[in-house]
Amino acid sequence: MIIVRHIPRSSPIKQPSVQEQEAESTAEVLFNIPKLAGKTEAEVETLLGESVFCAKSESALNCSYRENEVEVVFIDGKADWITVYGAFRSPSYHQKIEGKTKAEALKLLGDPVYCVKAKSALQCAFREGDVSVEFIDGKVDGIVVKGDLSRTSYSKDTLAVLGLPVKDATFSNKNVMRWENISGLLNVTLHSQGNAVSLVTVKAKTK
Repeated sequence: MIIVRHIPRSSPIKQPSVQEQEAESTAEVLFNIPKLAGKTEAEVETLLGESVFCAKSESALNCSYRENEVEVVFIDGKADWITVYGAFRSPSYHQKIEGKTKAEALKLLGDPVYCVKAKSALQCAFREGDVSVEFIDGKVDGIVVKGDLSRTSYSKDTLAVLGLPVKDATFSNKNVMRWENISGLLNVTLHSQGNAVSLVTVKAKTK
């Protein structure tokens, strides 16, 4: 007796298109460093929005973007130094609550997650700890905001958040990870705060 078994043909595996691959690879990108490096001030503003402020010296133009979360130094008209901060002083928060009493700040920010009292100041964290406010003499004196970078882990995987390929660092310890000559950049450095990234510095071209 001959038994014939029907084996269904498997569907061919569809290869993702270039567009799909790019969408997958950039889905988690928060700061696309390769798109910023080497760009003019006008091109950077197209990507990051209008600058918070700019300061010019003889050899460079220093501009801050996204509420001071990203700082770019232009040398010879091109973005050469790029710094992303995990925590920064937000102009919009300063405009809203600087000089306010604690009661007034609570109306704007909601109840604090916690407060810690020092000799001359009261430190309170709001909005799941993302906004830290310092009260001196009963008034808001300082505001620090945590950005997207502060929620990334201190590991080589953070490169993906920066739009860079994930690879082993050229140098690494518990405080600093550095990559040399990556994606056309001179170097990329991560600085840690505990298990999170506190700061990223990027050198695009000039040494």
